[in-house]
This record gives sequence, C-alpha cells and structure tokens, in this order.
Amino acid sequence: MTKTLSVLLAGLTLAWAGMSQAEHVPVENLKWFDTGIGPMRAAVAFGDMSKGPYGVFLKFPGGFSSPVHHHSADYKAVVVSGTIVNSEVGEADITMQPGSFWDQRSKAKHVTKCVSEDGCTVFLTQSGKFDFLPE
Repeated sequence: MTKTLSVLLAGLTLAWAGMSQAEHVPVENLKWFDTGIGPMRAAVAFGDMSKGPYGVFLKFPGGFSSPVHHHSADYKAVVVSGTIVNSEVGEADITMQPGSFWDQRSKAKHVTKCVSEDGCTVFLTQSGKFDFLPE
C-alpha cells in the first residue's frame, strides 16, 4: 500500500506543480470524453494528453479487452474501481483490485482488460503524449 500511495502522490505532485491556486474537482464534475479507442472514456485531471505530462482517469466497460498494443512513453496506473488485468505479451495475467498499480514500459506489447461486470476506472500518469499503437 505504501508504494501505491507513493505513485498517487507522485501524480498529484506533478498536477500541483503547474497550478497557481488550489483546484478541487468533485467526481461528478469530471469532464468525460470518448477516446476513440473502442468504448474507453477519459477525464483529464491535469496536463495535456496531446503532449504530456498529464494525469487522466480512464473508464473501461465490464468485459473490455484491448487489442495487443504499445505506447511510445512509459506510464504508471492505479486501479480506482473494478478489477483490471494488464499483461505483457508472453507473460501471465496479473489481476489487480482497487488500490493496485502497475508501471507500463514504453514499446512493451500488452493487453489491458476490465474483468469486472460493472466496469473499471484507472488513474494514469504519463510524461509523454497519449498514444495507443496497435500491433
């Protein structure tokens, strides 16, 4: 749990670094949009997804499974709700409940799944731009 808190604090530190005043955003005020990647939706917490760095909430519907893909920059993610499986090609699935986190290496081919019926939400931080590069 200590490492999970460290990841969350690192993301929040990045968010606070560019703020001139405190910002409070209740969950009901998040601005969700379609990512263009299947049914995945996103709500930016800080930064700019088109160039990075940024932090974003991502929502996946229950039963979602991405195609094999990679990203051009490393990212860190924390499971907020639901049960996520994120595995690199050739490695065993690792099931993660809320509070779990992972580091995804750039260019590593992987699949992300939401195995919860009610959907999943993760919080992701990345120093580079957001991309989704199918294999």
